[in-house]
Amino acid sequence: MTNISLSKRTCTLKRIISDLTSHVKLDFNWKQDGVLFLILGVLIFCNYYFEVEGRFLSGLSNFQYLSYFLILYPAVYYLAVVVKSGTAVFTREFVLISGVFMLALSASSGFIYYRDFVQELPIYEQYYLRNIIANAQGAFWIFIPLLGVYFISERKHMNSFYGLSLTRHNFKPYLGLIALMIPLLVGAIWLPGFLDTYPTMKVWQYQPVYGMTRVQMASLYEFFYISDFIRVETLFRGALIIGVARFLGKDSIVIMATLYCVLHFNKPLGETISSFFGGYLLGTIAYYQRNIVGGCIVHGGIAGLMELIAYLAWNSQGALN
Repeated sequence: MTNISLSKRTCTLKRIISDLTSHVKLDFNWKQDGVLFLILGVLIFCNYYFEVEGRFLSGLSNFQYLSYFLILYPAVYYLAVVVKSGTAVFTREFVLISGVFMLALSASSGFIYYRDFVQELPIYEQYYLRNIIANAQGAFWIFIPLLGVYFISERKHMNSFYGLSLTRHNFKPYLGLIALMIPLLVGAIWLPGFLDTYPTMKVWQYQPVYGMTRVQMASLYEFFYISDFIRVETLFRGALIIGVARFLGKDSIVIMATLYCVLHFNKPLGETISSFFGGYLLGTIAYYQRNIVGGCIVHGGIAGLMELIAYLAWNSQGALN
């Protein structure tokens, strides 16, 4: 298992590439990872072939919707743990800690009761608030449980709150990673479903609400949307890598990436597939650096660029005029 002192190493782009390549050589197992890829492939096929998001989930009640995620996420995660790490890792402490993480993740994705609270509002106010709350509520469901676990059990095992630390950190490599992604993001415009999904809130389809202009509405929404990736990184790269590394070691990376891919089942197929590799990369950085701030920068930066590129694409079609 990697020693915590790794967090003191200087983070450079060369170091990131070296850690990634050496980790893949050390970690990859045809049998174990092949089974994980098969499971993930079946799940991806079923999700998109049967249009689970549009045909099934949209017809569920609030309770059924939450129950779906309470079953899906733990089932995928613990199945991946069994395949990659075996059953010996299922100690009482691991089950309790990872169980809190799974409940927090499921609630952050599946809790939609807030929609009932805004139903009496005028339709455009209702839609706008639902978009805001959908991104803002994750912080409640993730940070409160994680703070509890951290102070009760985890604080003595790590140097910071699940890798959220600015101490001795070099941010230049992460800006380089974002720059490398720009051509791919521009090319994504022509992928099926990209402009149907992005930007994630198409403000030109809304009437202005609460005295705001559409620019102000979009700016406020994008603030909550992009800052929500701190929550995502804290859970997936912080809790599910740094938090469980003492139980799962290096196996935590591919296990987390598998679950992270499933999290993207409401996104276009290309983004879902690429999310596995993106999650694996960010997970490797978190594992060897014991820090997730760079991941927050990369994730939030890429998400912001996707929104911006989509706005520009729609504007070129005259939608924003």
